[in-house]
Amino acid sequence: MLDLCIVGGGASAMAAAITAAGENPKMSICVLEKKDSLGKKLAATGNGKCNLSNMACHNASGTLEFFSSIGILTRSDEQGRIYPYSQQARDVVRSLELQIKEHSIQVKTSSPVQEIKPVCDGFSVIFRGGRLNAKNVLLATGGKAAPQFGTSGDGYVMAKKLGHTVTRLAPALTGIETAEDIAELKGVRVKGCAFLQKDGQLLRKETGEIQFTEDSISGICIFNLSRLLRLREGESFAEGMSRFQLSLDFLPEWESVEVIELLKGRCKILGMKTEELLLSIVPKPLALRLLREVGIETGLEAAELTGERIGRLGAYLKGWKLSVKGTRGWKTAQCTAGGIALEEIHLPAMESKLVPGLYFSGEIIDFDGPCGGFNLQNAWETGIRAGKAVAHV
Repeated sequence: MLDLCIVGGGASAMAAAITAAGENPKMSICVLEKKDSLGKKLAATGNGKCNLSNMACHNASGTLEFFSSIGILTRSDEQGRIYPYSQQARDVVRSLELQIKEHSIQVKTSSPVQEIKPVCDGFSVIFRGGRLNAKNVLLATGGKAAPQFGTSGDGYVMAKKLGHTVTRLAPALTGIETAEDIAELKGVRVKGCAFLQKDGQLLRKETGEIQFTEDSISGICIFNLSRLLRLREGESFAEGMSRFQLSLDFLPEWESVEVIELLKGRCKILGMKTEELLLSIVPKPLALRLLREVGIETGLEAAELTGERIGRLGAYLKGWKLSVKGTRGWKTAQCTAGGIALEEIHLPAMESKLVPGLYFSGEIIDFDGPCGGFNLQNAWETGIRAGKAVAHV
């Protein structure tokens, strides 16, 4: 019987395996990964640069010690984001694979787990092509985000069969789709502030680059807001999304009265046309869309505009309101909101309070953080914590 079976082959699973073997070299460990190689999702993170963690994370120093111990050299940028020095995610995956080999940890790829059954003194783990018994099992399957890398939510099904509660799941850190047709703005990028409201109340403000796609708005600031698009239990998707509204401020450094005075001044420029009013403020496609929103025709002399129209245009520059239709979904999401209920886990050891010998780590638990390395920090930290705990059982 194995000492530990790890279901999943991502960042958290590999961190747990390496930590457990390092703490207790006599342990017998097997990693079961459904894809044909380990670290598929990790290799794609940070656009291939691998944003490992963030200096603002509570236990970033512990994670950095782990990286140092396995030979991964890191650096941080001005925002505190931590990367491998080479900024190559595949280098991180290879370093972890070398450590797994160094510790003689057994790995079975292309081996999706079908069922986990509690048996006398441990668990029976049934996977495609075989079965094994283990004293302890770590579920580190990831969530449902980016299923193309193997994270299709099967870990939640296993956890539920073992008696655990899974909170409502939602794709997080992804683009927000709008009810309004914004196809004409595809490719437009602009710096600004985005505000998310629910039932008329402000939930959060984020600042950064706002990017328009054919049917959604993206960018880091939008991704962070997408984490808040949660539905109540029993609430339909359409009903829940209708309660949210997005507002975009394209001149966050300016007060509304200053914006109106700016526009009034531009209207006095000899020969200024209405379509030129927003020159150097926002890209032309966005300028034309905002003019149309407030009913200002192009080709007119700007001097002909009334104070009421100028006021409306200023209001749109400071707060273009868009209705939320939903998010871009699981395929483009960077992480999963929701997961195994934290109150059912003994967090210092990441062990189940319901099933002795069952552990959890990484995205499968009910945790999601903002962009910038916070979710990978959770993967490393919980994996290391579980590895240390199970090594000393």
